[in-house]
Amino acid sequence: MAGYDPDFLGDGIHIELPRFGSVLGRSVLRKPGVLRQDIYSDHLNFTIVMNKHTKQLVYSAFNMDQAQLRPLGSTKGKRSWRKDSNIGAEFQLGNEFYKDREDGAGNPLPNPYDRGHMVMRHNAMWGSSNTAADKAGKATFTYANSSLQHQNLNRDEWRALEEKVVRTFSDDANDKLIVFTGPIYGDLDREVHLSDTKSARVPSGFFKVICYRTTSDDPDEKLGVKAFAIFQDERVLRDRNGAATVKTDRRYQVTISELQDMTGVNFGALLYARNPLFYHDRADRNARFNVSFVPERIPIGEMDDVVEHSTDMRCSIEKLAERQIVINAAMIDPIGDEQSGEWVSLFNRGSHAVNLANWQLIDGSGRVAQINGRLETGEILRLQGQDLGTVKLSNQGGSLILYDDHKCIIDHVTWSKHDLARIDEGMAYLFERGQ
Repeated sequence: MAGYDPDFLGDGIHIELPRFGSVLGRSVLRKPGVLRQDIYSDHLNFTIVMNKHTKQLVYSAFNMDQAQLRPLGSTKGKRSWRKDSNIGAEFQLGNEFYKDREDGAGNPLPNPYDRGHMVMRHNAMWGSSNTAADKAGKATFTYANSSLQHQNLNRDEWRALEEKVVRTFSDDANDKLIVFTGPIYGDLDREVHLSDTKSARVPSGFFKVICYRTTSDDPDEKLGVKAFAIFQDERVLRDRNGAATVKTDRRYQVTISELQDMTGVNFGALLYARNPLFYHDRADRNARFNVSFVPERIPIGEMDDVVEHSTDMRCSIEKLAERQIVINAAMIDPIGDEQSGEWVSLFNRGSHAVNLANWQLIDGSGRVAQINGRLETGEILRLQGQDLGTVKLSNQGGSLILYDDHKCIIDHVTWSKHDLARIDEGMAYLFERGQ
């Protein structure tokens, strides 16, 4: 079956499958099956490389034609998960790692980890007919194409990245995308234990690299590259003082070099050159483009937050522990009327007052609260009722992003229904501050 096509973007753009560093290379599964070139398992429009130790994929490489995407819900029929016969059942995690279990007394133990699609069915549903799109979508239901992804992430930010960024991506010239996706592991990854001899490593996060033909006529700029990462365990990215450098369940635009450092996957010189973010520290360039720190790691709400070109001016994005104005807490599930009872508080933990004129708080559905006024040091501003604008706080999970008057992201938070289950109705939910 035809898998990944390196010439899919057209116009002479050729993108080879990523290679591996020496350490990762020793974990890459070779031959069972037998795999193409001993490594690659090909499926309809995508190819998978497996890690024999984690029994989860190293990455998937996917071709996507947006012009042939079928509407969500246009394909029906039973979709069942299966093992990839090219890879071998013993080298893939099965449903036992994803299903709910029971303790010794027979009490239910809900499993927080979903089968996180790396090539998502919704985005794979493209073809010349509904039948062809349905076949492509069903091809994604292989355990080799899944990884242990926390339900908070899988059902919110990861899904939003797939549907609101990849599926609707509009910076390309011909509706064709190449997408690389896979897990990120860290030194402190958690594990799921089924028995003393059967366990699985839980990724700390996941990456997605989007390649496309730009609208530029310059031959050196016809390839565009955007790289993203979402983390489900912030312990893997802390500075030397122990402060978090990312928030969990939030998508970031990142550099190709940092992804290579974190994964051991070598995306090649071409993708490195065309990614617009900076990895190395250069004081003159940082000052010229207002780069706050490197490697650049930019929180993304909407596509307007994405840096398109290396010469774009950046917003002054502060490290988490250094942010002065933070989204402090929210009343997400009030007692009584939801609309009048919901509120969000902002806290000034800095050493000076801040003018909040024309700032905005935007929820995950794009609803806006306009903010004005002045927030003194050590004080809290509560947005409630009319001050909360059209913002709504869903009990099923959601997100908030705080923008200043230059549309720069000041702070960002997420929550899930499972987070809310740990507190009683009518109690405020306190957000992490990255300290």
